Amino acid sequence: MGHYSNQGGVWNTVARLHQELNIISPTSALSAAYEAYEQEIEEFRKDITYVEGATGLAIALDGRVRSLDLFGTAQTCSRLWPRLVAGLSLEALRKTSSPTKATVEDVLQYWTDVTQWPWEAVTTVGEGQEYRAESQRGDQGSALFYDGKVVYLSAVSRQ
Repeated sequence: MGHYSNQGGVWNTVARLHQELNIISPTSALSAAYEAYEQEIEEFRKDITYVEGATGLAIALDGRVRSLDLFGTAQTCSRLWPRLVAGLSLEALRKTSSPTKATVEDVLQYWTDVTQWPWEAVTTVGEGQEYRAESQRGDQGSALFYDGKVVYLSAVSRQ
């Protein structure tokens, strides 16, 4: 629930991604995956364009909401949109395609679930108030508020 780094876990995740996408990288850098699939990622970016005024993005794969990112302003969301879609692209490329689609109701239900998680205040590194949560099934969330308003909220489904 605090700030910590599991660098070994990060490297294991990147190695698994490289294996699943058949990427050979002498440095095992995550950027190698983005470079290897640059064209496919660009296609995703063309298909999933920012919607004017949007302040968040829900990502669903195989009919299940996998993540939810919310920002305090549309300007911040629009600026980070390409990065969010790039991450989604790599995740989608490593999954086998399923005809099952998530619905708006699925996203709303996931949001309702997120609001019911046991959110706990944690020590903030910088300014604002930070909260962390973990659902009963292992989904994780973090949120940063400043002056009573959300700056960023992220909820990630346990894969």
